[in-house]
Amino acid sequence: MKVVILAAGEGIRLQPLTDSSPKPMLKVLGEPILKRIIDGFLKSGIKSFVIVTHYMEEKISNFLAKEFPSIEFTFLHQEELKGTGNALFLTKNEISDDFFIAVNGDCIFSESLIKQTVKAAEAGSISVGGKYTKDTENFGIIIVDENDKPIKMVEKPKKENIPSGYANIGLYSLSREIFKILGNKHENNDVSSRGEYEIPDAVNLLLTNGKYPTSLVKLKENDYWFDLGRPWSLLKANEYLLSIIKDRREGTIEENVHIKGNIILKKGAILRSGTYIDGPAFFDEGADIGPNCYIRKFSFFGKKARIGNGCEVKNSVIGNNTHAAHLSYIGDSIIDDDCNLAAGTITANLRIDKKSILVSVKGIKEDSGRRKLGVIMGKGVETGIGALLMPGVKIGSNSWIGAGTIVKEDIPPDSIYFSSQNYTVKRKRKDAD
Repeated sequence: MKVVILAAGEGIRLQPLTDSSPKPMLKVLGEPILKRIIDGFLKSGIKSFVIVTHYMEEKISNFLAKEFPSIEFTFLHQEELKGTGNALFLTKNEISDDFFIAVNGDCIFSESLIKQTVKAAEAGSISVGGKYTKDTENFGIIIVDENDKPIKMVEKPKKENIPSGYANIGLYSLSREIFKILGNKHENNDVSSRGEYEIPDAVNLLLTNGKYPTSLVKLKENDYWFDLGRPWSLLKANEYLLSIIKDRREGTIEENVHIKGNIILKKGAILRSGTYIDGPAFFDEGADIGPNCYIRKFSFFGKKARIGNGCEVKNSVIGNNTHAAHLSYIGDSIIDDDCNLAAGTITANLRIDKKSILVSVKGIKEDSGRRKLGVIMGKGVETGIGALLMPGVKIGSNSWIGAGTIVKEDIPPDSIYFSSQNYTVKRKRKDAD
């Protein structure tokens, strides 16, 4: 049996994190989304994958070849991004079994959801994954009958029409017949309201033709699913996965370090004297923290991340080789790899009116739904001393922020951004020479 992973999207909504990385390669607790998906299927005995790619596809193929040298991967290039249905249709010649699995490449799933989907495919059943929600306007919704059997999928219905339902989580067991359906849609240019070929439109025909049994793979109490389509969704995923970690300490802990709660401290990581940790927190290989730091809940530190004297970090993702040398505050933020925050860099994470933070997504202000959200910083950014970064701003990769600068707006990649200052000498000191 094969798994089709749809990994072609550019991830525009995730900029600046996707300035330098394809969306499926963004990391959750230090592991790429794509690796987490593949690991889940490997545990269910699936070892053959078809990956549909487009944006920065060499980074995907190179990573998988290195990470999984014994696994069979077939890569297909989606020339034009015409929707998920178009991406799936490209794989028709690679699927020979009657049933296969299709999955979105920008989500992570609990192991149970993957196992249920594999079981459905092995049994010759059409299945769709769903999570119960009352927020129907922001999801594709799966309509079910009285026995929770899926009967129809509706894209982002109005709440007055469908007040609650199961959100489509992008995990399917499908019959090869879907390629015939998708072929007819392409031939007739039967596109959605967004002008794309959509998988749910084709799945609807499979659900209604009565040829196959159908099932809803739904989240149970201990299951999780995260659609990682916005930067702050990465924070949410990190928060949850950190909340279920088991304590593991392999690195060095100096004297006078206080640890509350569970942590993962990888080999080569060091917690220096005077550091206070309110876990859960994760310190990857070579991370160097302290002395005299305050590390608060749900913080992740990548490989060789360096947090120096007198810094406070709260509920944030700190990338590989990123440094905050001393006297800085990082709260509810995502700082990508290879950044350098000079002394006194402050990330503001709370509006003065306490309302939820708005973030610009594709030029439109979008409500993050988070009362606290700091900066979203791309790869290789450097700040000068005393830089102040306002809530919800995005700083593009490889940009420089000048000393003493207040950043109130999004900064494009490869920019130099600084504030000019005027100085006035009112009078000389009386005792001056």
